Amino acid sequence: MRVSILLTAMTMLFAGMLLAQIDDEPVPDDFAGLLVRNDITATMRGGDIEITATIMDESIISYATLEIRNHLRKLKEEYLDDTFVFDPDSKDRPVPFLINFRALGREVRYEPQELVVFSYGSRYQPIEIIPVSPKFNDRVTYIREPPVSAIYLFDRSIDLNSRELSITYLNGLSFNSWLRVIEKVNEAKAQYEVYRTRNR
Repeated sequence: MRVSILLTAMTMLFAGMLLAQIDDEPVPDDFAGLLVRNDITATMRGGDIEITATIMDESIISYATLEIRNHLRKLKEEYLDDTFVFDPDSKDRPVPFLINFRALGREVRYEPQELVVFSYGSRYQPIEIIPVSPKFNDRVTYIREPPVSAIYLFDRSIDLNSRELSITYLNGLSFNSWLRVIEKVNEAKAQYEVYRTRNR
């Protein structure tokens, strides 16, 4: 019994060390990736509104499919002026999310500042909100029209590897399944390790 527990602990330690080594190496641009948009997106629905929050941090989108990776990087390059925001070597860079508000049944008003992140019991409001949709600041989304979107920047002290991370809106809608995102990211990292081993 003790031997089994010891072996399990050693296996988990080795896996953690392996993923840490992978994180230290930049993922090449020709890596096909595994993560699709739903894998890295928190979705919340309530009443007549749907809100999605897609993580844009390089530590995660590096393992996304080429289509998703290029799309999110293009948005960052187009709408975020400061290079440190998407520079993986900057320790002070904020954590970016692409936020969409979509009307489900009728036109809906929304409050952009009411979307917050909880990490280790601390509440994080966006440091800055950069509109992507021209009419984002109108604070209205209409039925049968594309969702309105913006890039939200949050403090770097948010831990994207924490299963306790959650996203809420107006204390009524919440996404509490960040563990699913972590599991998907770890699967993609394991796939990348196979790719990296084959291409040495």
